[in-house]
Amino acid sequence: MTDVLNVQWQISDQAIANSVGEEMVVLHLANGTYFGLDPVGALLWEALSKGERPSAACDAILDRYDIDRATVEDDLRQFLDELAQGDLIAQA
Repeated sequence: MTDVLNVQWQISDQAIANSVGEEMVVLHLANGTYFGLDPVGALLWEALSKGERPSAACDAILDRYDIDRATVEDDLRQFLDELAQGDLIAQA
């Protein structure tokens, strides 16, 4: 089974995002749901919007914050699942 951190993800064409400082707000156009992303979530979203794999965001987070890799990877896996369930992203 392929790790979701090494999978290519595509942002839904129903999602629009806007930066607010280091955070980000994402709106799902079809259902009107807003998602607030903290700075870590915003780093992941930015990586995905550039066509990067989540593992690139993991490296950026580790460079910026004092946290261990296992925690970041687990948190990103969970967050990717939430984004996918919210119909904001899908595997490419």
